[in-house]
Amino acid sequence: MIAATVVGMAAGAYYLATRTVQAPWPKKKQPFSYTRRIQPKRRKIQLPLNSLDDFAPLENMEPVNDVVGFFTSRGNEFSVYSIDWEQESVVFVRPVDGTDLKDHPFFREAQRRNAAEILSIPFSHLQDVADAIRPKVAHVQNVFVYMTGRCGSTLLTRAVDATSVAQAANEPDIFSIISMAVIRSRRSRQNTGFSLNPAARSAVGSDEDDMVKLLRNVVTLLNYNLLMADPRHRDVIMYKLRPQVLIIGDLMYRAFPSAKNIFLYRNGMECLESWIKLWFRTTVVYSLVRRLLRLGLLRRAWTIPEQFRCFGDDAKFTGRSDGSGVFYAMAIWAGSMHRALELQKMHPEYFFHCLLHYSALARGKEKSLRLLLKRLGLKWNPAEDAEEAEKMKKLFVKDSQAGTFLSVRTKKPGEKWTKPSPSSWLGDWERDFMFRVCRATGNDIPGPDFIFPDTMQ
Repeated sequence: MIAATVVGMAAGAYYLATRTVQAPWPKKKQPFSYTRRIQPKRRKIQLPLNSLDDFAPLENMEPVNDVVGFFTSRGNEFSVYSIDWEQESVVFVRPVDGTDLKDHPFFREAQRRNAAEILSIPFSHLQDVADAIRPKVAHVQNVFVYMTGRCGSTLLTRAVDATSVAQAANEPDIFSIISMAVIRSRRSRQNTGFSLNPAARSAVGSDEDDMVKLLRNVVTLLNYNLLMADPRHRDVIMYKLRPQVLIIGDLMYRAFPSAKNIFLYRNGMECLESWIKLWFRTTVVYSLVRRLLRLGLLRRAWTIPEQFRCFGDDAKFTGRSDGSGVFYAMAIWAGSMHRALELQKMHPEYFFHCLLHYSALARGKEKSLRLLLKRLGLKWNPAEDAEEAEKMKKLFVKDSQAGTFLSVRTKKPGEKWTKPSPSSWLGDWERDFMFRVCRATGNDIPGPDFIFPDTMQ
């Protein structure tokens, strides 16, 4: 034991003497752009939104004096990753050479896992960089997919990216990061108990015009990366967004007036059941949790990410909330449906160019995709290209989320999709609870079976 202790102490002393001590990420405003080599931290499940804290720095910062010139020559290597509100900068990542970020079901996760270098550009320099790049992507047509969650949106995104007429990125986190900053800012002004992060408060302020400019600039630079990285340079680029981005749909309308928009949704009870099966995996576990919830003995039993709570923490749900994940899942569906209806009333010519129900996608994947692209003004016929038809056929039999923790059925990439069991885990208690949550939004969304007019279903 003495010998082992001595050896251990010697090894520890050697490690402390020889290791490279890295300075932490700066926690204050940075006046200059810089690059830095990094190593992703190993995380099987990433719940927080993407940030610089996802990486360990390997070397010192390398200042970039002429960031416009740098981005003009090397900007195609970097994709928009996050925002650091403390540094007041936009963070870009360069992946390991040879990496295709579309291989992973989620773009944000592929960025994080494969990052080799970051580029940080202060807000004060971002406009000049975007202006220099904008002419190169002025012809790009953007399409935004808004959705309720658990409704086939990952399959839709991967199917679109497999076509010859458009490409797609599944959930770049930059939209969620901006939306959460705006949501917190709005609610802090309403005095609803939301305390705005001090760094975000100074960066965001109360002027949402700045957020519109920020949205426009980061999408310009993200478009540039995707356009240059695509072998066919497909200039119709679809971004699938997380549900909370619906809340800033008014800002998206101002930032991208010429974009096309899709709303993909599902029956509320089916959506809820999909969340529950994802979390609990077996009926035995969920039956126990349900009993505890009904007795009021289980409230916030686990850490619920802020972006998952953003609908449920709205003041209108205060009287319905029990603080559980089941409630927040219901609030996501009811809140996103209600917000989609609000946006449609505000700007009916813009929200939405296509409404697609999960049932249509599940019943006829290729037909639904063809009709959706037609509504977007795109001509696509896989029968004209045997190779593309075969690729699409293989895609539609796979579990689109396989290999991620968001897949209900499997964790292995490439596995086939299997039809879920027809037996339901839910009963009268969940349905009554869902109706109460829906009523909290008003009379527009009366229940989980609500269908928007002109929906493909």
